[in-house]
Amino acid sequence: MDKYLITGGTGNIGKYVIEELLEMNKDIRVAVRGITQAEQVFKDKNVELVAFDFLDNTTFDNALEGVEGIFLMRPPNLANPEKDMFPFLQVAKEKGIKKIVFVSLLGVEKNPVVPHRKIESMIKELGINYVFLRPSFFMQNLSSNHREELKERNELFISAGKSKTSFIDTRDIGKAAAITLVEEKYKNQGITLTGKTAIDYYEVAEIMSRVLNRKIEYKNPGLLKFRKERIKRGTPKEFANVMMFLYLMTKLGTAKSITNDLEKIIGTEPTSFERYVMDHKECWI
Repeated sequence: MDKYLITGGTGNIGKYVIEELLEMNKDIRVAVRGITQAEQVFKDKNVELVAFDFLDNTTFDNALEGVEGIFLMRPPNLANPEKDMFPFLQVAKEKGIKKIVFVSLLGVEKNPVVPHRKIESMIKELGINYVFLRPSFFMQNLSSNHREELKERNELFISAGKSKTSFIDTRDIGKAAAITLVEEKYKNQGITLTGKTAIDYYEVAEIMSRVLNRKIEYKNPGLLKFRKERIKRGTPKEFANVMMFLYLMTKLGTAKSITNDLEKIIGTEPTSFERYVMDHKECWI
């Protein structure tokens, strides 16, 4: 049976990759920082857990032994790919890994300075077969990064102007990742993944208001006010800077493009934003 190594297995995408691979009856090894804690998370899942740290090369051999392919996520705290991730990728190459599916970034091919672009380049240079998934803005960011403001303040405190975003559900990304990891026809390509439609945050607020049956207001502050307020509310400065940059790019129109590549891979229409809100409404109640 094929065996696949999953990094970021407890995250917004990795957990759905695992679900899809289990449905395919694949052998799964999940790379985790702490085995004891992970055992509670995966107690009902037929997966193998292995202690792993990108910054500890003594964990690489056990994680990669007998593995066919890798689902790769970049931990947000690792900002220097050449130092933090290249050693692992080198060992993956030495071990004969046949494919890496890496969750990259929308528009990364036009942005040489972001870590995701550097990771893509390293994988290419090593000659490992790859699929680079480049998704649009996650719907699930609203049930994680923006959960508190929606639940406690009934507001979307986001600086995106009137720009549109082709939101994508991470459940769909997870399914696409599992399929492209397993199926041979997906090899050495970058794929842009988006939702079926692009909507602005006024529309986001209107849909959430209707589904949650209470008024949700889109605040739309200026970028600097957004950053200052996020930090005041407890967001670390580094992450507030990242968020500000992402919403600046959204304002410039980089998040509105739509492709049908996701539908081609998963065989169904992308999850609608309204469906996402209906499925996650307990997060904001």
